[in-house]
Amino acid sequence: MQAMLTINKPRYTRQRFPNALRGLMQERRLSYRQLAYKTRLSAGYLNHLTKGTRPVPADPVINNIAVALRVEPDFFLEFRLRQVVTVLDKSAPLADRLYGVLVRRLPVPDDLAAMLEAHATGTNGGNGGNGGTEERGVVSL
Repeated sequence: MQAMLTINKPRYTRQRFPNALRGLMQERRLSYRQLAYKTRLSAGYLNHLTKGTRPVPADPVINNIAVALRVEPDFFLEFRLRQVVTVLDKSAPLADRLYGVLVRRLPVPDDLAAMLEAHATGTNGGNGGNGGTEERGVVSL
C-alpha cells in the first residue's frame, strides 16, 4: 500500500498577483503555453501577467486562471481586495467604522469586535453584548 503525501498549504496567498501566478505555474509545472491552452488566453499575455507589465486582470479572468490552476479565485490577494471593496461600497457606515479602526487607530467598538470574534471562532453569536455603546481598546487586525 502506497502512502499518500499531504501538503498543507494556506488557502490564500499574500503575494501580489504576478508572483502568485508565477509561483502556482511553477508548483504545477505548467508552461505559459500549457496554461494558455487551459485558459484560452495567450501565452504572451500570461507572460506579461507574471512579469507585472500588464494590470491585474478582471475577476472573470482571475476566475478562469484559478480554475485552470486548481485554486479558488480568492487565493489571489487582488480578488479578495476587490470583494472587500464591493462590500464596503455598499455600506458607507461600515467603511467609515473600519477606516477609523484600521487607519486612524480608533478603538474597536464592542459590536464590531463581537462580529470579528464570532467570525474568527466560526460562531454566529448575536450582536455582541451591549449593542455597541461601549468601546474596547485598539486591536491589531
